[in-house]
Amino acid sequence: MKALLVDEGTGEPVGFATVSLTPAGQTAVSKYAQSADDGRVTLNSVKGGKYTFKVDLMGYRPYSSEITVEGKTLDLGTIKLSLDATVLDAASVSAVGNPVIVKKDTVEYTASSFKTTDNDMLEDLLKKLPGVEVSDDGSITANGETISKIRIDGKDFFLDDPQLASKNIPAKMVNRLKIIQEKSEESQFTGIDDGEEETVIDLSVQPEMMRGLFGQMTAGAGTDVPSQAEIDPDLRYLGNAFIGRFTSNSQISLILNGNNTNNQGSTNRSGNMMMGMMRGGRNGGITTSYMAGVNAAGDLFDDRMELGGNYIFNNSNNDVEESSQRTTYLEDNNLIYNSSSLNNTRSGGHSFGLRMEHEFSKNSSILFEPQVNFGTGSYIQSSRDTTYNDDLAGNVSKVNEAYTDNTGSNRNVSTSARFLYRQRLGKAGRTLTANVNFSYSNNKLDGLNQNGTRSFEDGTETLESVNQSFDNLQQSTSLRGRLTYTEPLAERLFLEANYSYNWSRSLSDKTTYDLDNGGAIDYNYSNEIVNEEQRQQIGANVMYQGQKVRAQLGFSAIPTRTYNSTTKYDAVAETYSPQVYDDFRWNFSPQAMLFLEPSDYFSTRIRYRGNTSQPSTSQLMPVPDNSNPLDIAFGNPTLTPYFSHNINADIRYSNREKFSSASIRLRGGFTQNPIVSATWYGSNGAQYSMPFNGPVTANASADTFMNIPIGESGFFVNNTLGASWRRGASYVGTDIDMSTYEDPDKGFYDFMEEFIDKFNDPTYYADHITENITTTVTMNERLRLTYRTDYLEATLGGRTRMNKSWYTISTMQDQTTTWNNQVSAGLTWDWSSLGLTLEGDLDYNWYKGYSTPQPSECVLNAEISKLLFNDSVTIALRGYDLLGQSKNLMVSDSSNYHTESVNNTLGRYIIVSVSWRFGTMGGGRMGGGPGRGPGGPPPGGPMR
Repeated sequence: MKALLVDEGTGEPVGFATVSLTPAGQTAVSKYAQSADDGRVTLNSVKGGKYTFKVDLMGYRPYSSEITVEGKTLDLGTIKLSLDATVLDAASVSAVGNPVIVKKDTVEYTASSFKTTDNDMLEDLLKKLPGVEVSDDGSITANGETISKIRIDGKDFFLDDPQLASKNIPAKMVNRLKIIQEKSEESQFTGIDDGEEETVIDLSVQPEMMRGLFGQMTAGAGTDVPSQAEIDPDLRYLGNAFIGRFTSNSQISLILNGNNTNNQGSTNRSGNMMMGMMRGGRNGGITTSYMAGVNAAGDLFDDRMELGGNYIFNNSNNDVEESSQRTTYLEDNNLIYNSSSLNNTRSGGHSFGLRMEHEFSKNSSILFEPQVNFGTGSYIQSSRDTTYNDDLAGNVSKVNEAYTDNTGSNRNVSTSARFLYRQRLGKAGRTLTANVNFSYSNNKLDGLNQNGTRSFEDGTETLESVNQSFDNLQQSTSLRGRLTYTEPLAERLFLEANYSYNWSRSLSDKTTYDLDNGGAIDYNYSNEIVNEEQRQQIGANVMYQGQKVRAQLGFSAIPTRTYNSTTKYDAVAETYSPQVYDDFRWNFSPQAMLFLEPSDYFSTRIRYRGNTSQPSTSQLMPVPDNSNPLDIAFGNPTLTPYFSHNINADIRYSNREKFSSASIRLRGGFTQNPIVSATWYGSNGAQYSMPFNGPVTANASADTFMNIPIGESGFFVNNTLGASWRRGASYVGTDIDMSTYEDPDKGFYDFMEEFIDKFNDPTYYADHITENITTTVTMNERLRLTYRTDYLEATLGGRTRMNKSWYTISTMQDQTTTWNNQVSAGLTWDWSSLGLTLEGDLDYNWYKGYSTPQPSECVLNAEISKLLFNDSVTIALRGYDLLGQSKNLMVSDSSNYHTESVNNTLGRYIIVSVSWRFGTMGGGRMGGGPGRGPGGPPPGGPMR
């Protein structure tokens, strides 16, 4: 189909307008394009059917009409666009236009309304957007939902690695940015909500960058400026390159990134697999990382096939120095743990991904997405810990001192594939889809476990030590198939029937050797566990699709079989013997959805879904993890599945004339038969834990965001407010007899069976087990005032985060409420005539309620940059944490304890960078002027 866009008043062609097609009764856009300089626009390979045809361009009133495509070229002729006087008047005053538009399941941002500099990355732009948060580890959330992927003009960019896109795409490339709550491809095809939803970012590229090769390269070097004279400064460096060639139907990108400024350029898949097998892994610290990637996507065979693929290499080295304090609340005393640790993790890996979507005809299509990842890693962990007993009467005594020195190496590989077949069966609304998913992973960890505990009891010191090596192999395989059929019952009423079969198998094989006994196998810490699940789901849904109302009601029956086999060495029989747990049960899952959309700019959606889940392999595995002598975790092979009920609601509103927008997100749920922790403590202060199915847990949360202009002054106010409530459960044991565990002729397996039997004995339970309910309330408030002109952006804001927990097991509540507070200011001044940019941001943070009093901090970052050589080169000088006060502070509440920890940060450093832009990105200025050299996330980032 084709059309010609012209200005209603002048008759001049209108270029660079966004044109979209949305199938009738759906919310997801199926096709879109931009009009050329001459106003012409063409949409190829449009399937037959009814659509909503829309045209959007800042300064013009939105154009919309209902059209029908009947399998031949459709010429819509000349479409006249009328000027939007309100938008033009506001633009003449503020030069920013409408920064945020909320439409149904999409929030759209105009990139030029948020001032970025020539060297800013997408991550810098995202941090300025109302409702969007970028965490220290690079993960992105929008209105509380995690971003799972980033697309460029509708094509996946490096498949499912949003961090790679946010840290390497120049902000200058972006024209518009949409955050979309997107249903699965299967659901988009059938129109029936299957509950599989993700939040994605879709970027549109500046029109002039769709015409050939362009790129940006940056290199920089600097040095630390330590706050203490006795600390030697380290060299800081960074390098980054983005080279791309984009057209209307093809994209190719090359990315290179290396630095020691905590700016990890992609998701560390290999490192994450290794961390999944370790206990005591740490976040934060200082990271040196290198990555390279290439991504390509394009349309083939007259746009009937979309083919894309990528390759990524990454390598990282992370050093963490951490100190922490944990208070454990008991009925008649508290235990206080002070810990200091050093951790180093290294990892590297390769990832390959492919995405192919092919349309055989307007009624038949397939989607295929395979992916392979493999890599290696290693770690060194060292800690020194001290435990004190507080009798709540003013007496504090030392219970023990402990050390750990652990090392290990890892090799891992994982692969996955997804295949989707979609078929229309003649009658409108009658469809058939088949979806198959496969995954496999092999994760091997070998290491040394060396630790010791010196206990102080009744004036006597005793030392217990462990000197072990181990080989641990974890394998998992899963296969899932789902078949759906939809049938129209009436004009707007549809029925869906679905059947799915899920099979998964996990293996954990651990062999431990006692190095103090000549390397003999330590059977107490060795076993093989196999966990297998077969789950079927038989369901039906009824869907009503009106113009302004959609409603769905469904029900599923879920027969599930769980098989668990644990093989251990029987010292008495001197043979290996398996212990088998086999369970079959029926679960039932109701679901309901209501979607109200009285206009394009106001919508409400409410959804309920129930779901059953299985315990993890690590929870089932009975071998104790003794890598930390003060925190020994056991598994429980008798765990059973748990069932979750979840309800959520989203309300969205946007006033295009007044440039204001708002959204409210509500979430709630409860879990039946959840897996919780039973914890008890030895006479030496060591903590032991084992998972059990427990009492009902629940949660609720509410998040809102608003973006409101103050008249036509150039000022915008945006506010983000959130609150959450969580009810967790745990068990705390007292006077637990550990003699069976400590008996060299028996050991853990006998103790595990004994303790599980006693736990289920009502008399023993009443005497030794206490149920603890932990209720946690968290509140977040962030208010920001922004003033924007063509050459200036200034912000002033404040935020606070309150966290409070109540423990039914303890009357000591005075140390469980913490406050993190911040006042911030930022300024970007573009002195265009001289090609200079001055930029600075200041955060003042102060803290209340921490067990260890935390001093306030003032974090100042500043930069000056200069454009050279016809604006194609930027040289920048940047200083981070100029006052040398930043720190990384974290707090958590879980089970019956409260933890506070601080770890190392980059601190104060300065860096000089040079950036070169070429092709359609070089020369001339757009999107906010000259730039700052990227140097990783500034210290004193988002409070946690």
